[in-house]
Amino acid sequence: MQHGADLILSMKTYIAKSTKSIPVQKIINEALDILESVGIPINTKTERGLEKMAVCFLAVASVTQDWAKASDKSHLKTREIITIVNNNFEENISPGSYDDIRRKDLKLLVIADLIINSGDNLSAATNDPTRGYALHPDFKP
Repeated sequence: MQHGADLILSMKTYIAKSTKSIPVQKIINEALDILESVGIPINTKTERGLEKMAVCFLAVASVTQDWAKASDKSHLKTREIITIVNNNFEENISPGSYDDIRRKDLKLLVIADLIINSGDNLSAATNDPTRGYALHPDFKP
């Protein structure tokens, strides 16, 4: 059995060049470890792309520090995801980047069915203002 410090040292570091604080890097690396373990092809993204995908995953899962608080109950629009990411993960993403979040950072997670597109409104059109994202109920880390 590994102890806490050993576990942290043995965890794969996906974002080696990150300038974020150690606790934020740790939760991002944990998220990326989960995403890789369920088959998300992380080797196709840059380190910055991985970081952004992970923080979006964390926001939708309602995880800011503690995995025990992961929830499939949120129904977040991309601008709300940006707010959570900026407030909790040392980012400064423009609210106008909502389309980039959808197309670049959430796309693989939606395709993999980890995140449900249009969480509360499954028939919502791509540009529907009520569209949101939620963690798939079968996937709670």
